[in-house]
Amino acid sequence: MKRLFLAVAILALALAPAAFAKNDAMSLIPNDSVSVGVVRLADMRSSPLSAALFAQTAHISNDDDAMAFLRDAGLQPTKDVDVVVFATSPRTNLGSDADFLIAADGRFNVDRLTSALVSRGAVKKASTHGTYFVMPQKSGDSHKGVVAFPDAHLALIGSEAAVLEALASRATGGTTFATTTGLGRDMARIDAHATAFVLVDVPRAQRIAGAPKMGSGTQSQAIGAALKNVSTVAIWATDTGDSLKLSAIGLSSDSETLGLVEDTLRGALSAMRLAVQEQSPELVSVLRKFTVSRTDSSVSISGSVPAETFKTWVAKSQAHASSR
Repeated sequence: MKRLFLAVAILALALAPAAFAKNDAMSLIPNDSVSVGVVRLADMRSSPLSAALFAQTAHISNDDDAMAFLRDAGLQPTKDVDVVVFATSPRTNLGSDADFLIAADGRFNVDRLTSALVSRGAVKKASTHGTYFVMPQKSGDSHKGVVAFPDAHLALIGSEAAVLEALASRATGGTTFATTTGLGRDMARIDAHATAFVLVDVPRAQRIAGAPKMGSGTQSQAIGAALKNVSTVAIWATDTGDSLKLSAIGLSSDSETLGLVEDTLRGALSAMRLAVQEQSPELVSVLRKFTVSRTDSSVSISGSVPAETFKTWVAKSQAHASSR
């Protein structure tokens, strides 16, 4: 059946390429993105390992307004959304302001979604490449958020400029991020089967106001300081069903920077083993199997967390959160 489907798809593309312009979420990553994140929820749904995480989190929400919106819109993200792509792009080359885009592949009831948005004050607007909805601006927000549903399988959320650009890119068959930009080409370093990943152009991302920072812990601060001089960072997780493979890589042309990152990562692993040996001793042996390696242009770290260990950790984390 898979071979028959593939043959039909190839034939259709050969006969009518213009009718099948690529317009999924992954094809709409802006060319000038400084950070990109992808989560493949469809892969997580089909895995017993990720299903454990879904089971722990699907019923939890502290936002009554969000839950009411989802009910009105007839949307269940863990069931209806297959892929979510996040991207940020600077508004100017040297500026600190950024546009953001969230693109999602899935199954969307456009009529119910738009009705739910309008009932909450969204205003419908028209553009050259399709309609979109401007959300009411909340106090403290410097920019208006907008939403668009080009079809029943694609949702776009973000700043107005980013969504308009995505609509225009969709009309022309997608962007060239993955083939013509330095950051896009670095995606090839990420496991093609990764369930989720984050890719960051570090120098450019550091200029963005409000960009995520490393945690306040000593080890987090040390890793953050070491990574300031790398050019690109990629972090990804691959759910294999019986384990969760975790990997990260930092790129740099400076050998001193690479040495600092390598030493910091090795030190962080040692500190983590000491920190968990009392409350979660099963993690010590897991952390011992993580490896740090270095080449002339990169430093990487990788390891796997067994399914049972991951499930235990999720359960403990959820119990701790519920007790607060």
